[in-house]
Amino acid sequence: GLTKMESTSEESKSTDIRWNICVDGSDICVSAFNTVFKNLRKSDDYTIITHVSNDSKTYLDMKYKPDIIKQDYESWMIGLHSSKWELVFHKKESGLTTQEQIVELSENYRSDILVLGYHGRKGAKEDPTLLGSNVDLMAQNPVCPLLVIKREENREDKENKGFRFVVCIDGRTKSYKALNTVTQVMDKEKDEVIVLTVSREVIDTEAVKERTSGFLDEAGVKNHHCELLEREFDERYFEALIDYINVDDTPYVDFVVLANRGIENKHYSKDKYLGKVAKE
Repeated sequence: GLTKMESTSEESKSTDIRWNICVDGSDICVSAFNTVFKNLRKSDDYTIITHVSNDSKTYLDMKYKPDIIKQDYESWMIGLHSSKWELVFHKKESGLTTQEQIVELSENYRSDILVLGYHGRKGAKEDPTLLGSNVDLMAQNPVCPLLVIKREENREDKENKGFRFVVCIDGRTKSYKALNTVTQVMDKEKDEVIVLTVSREVIDTEAVKERTSGFLDEAGVKNHHCELLEREFDERYFEALIDYINVDDTPYVDFVVLANRGIENKHYSKDKYLGKVAKE
């Protein structure tokens, strides 16, 4: 399974991160919570647990009721012996969708990274490669980098006790900001970063390699390298990336990192959509 992080905001001035984990009572949200707390969150980071409830959905099972969700996460947070957290539980406001309200809350609470499960309480779609509708909509209206968790990942379960991040770089500022976000959440001693660039006429691949290698060295990342993908005839950009990630001889990838719009859309005037690569 893959996890995708999309970076769209300005680089943080501080290394302390304000995580905003959206929860709805589902198992996938618990997996997202565990992945962040056990692996990515640093001791000085701040955590916000966000839930937006809809009183009209009286048919929901008890585990999806806001009082039960709040009780569960409050007990977990207290058990983690961390003081840097808060629960943000709101009722759905008239005139806003749940997704819009979560985006608004993320902005109001100055979130640095918004964390979502790959799907909602209804479970995965019949096609497992498709994002849940709520996640898809929020990915198109980001106010900060978005981390989407498909399944729980734990560093200690890995053969080399480290995660592998594949960061897709196309030379745009947004893709470099995504790389910067990775350096803020990774373990620089144990984790590995693979900078992946697909050969295209509009991308100066040597400049990408020089810039990313220098940045990662300066950031103190011990394990990193760059890879250049040559596309097959008529193979599209996103197809080359997907083939790289899914082929048998590619090492297991824990996190796929990319910007929400590709280089082919750099002159487009609106930000509220996913580029083809990000969507696939």
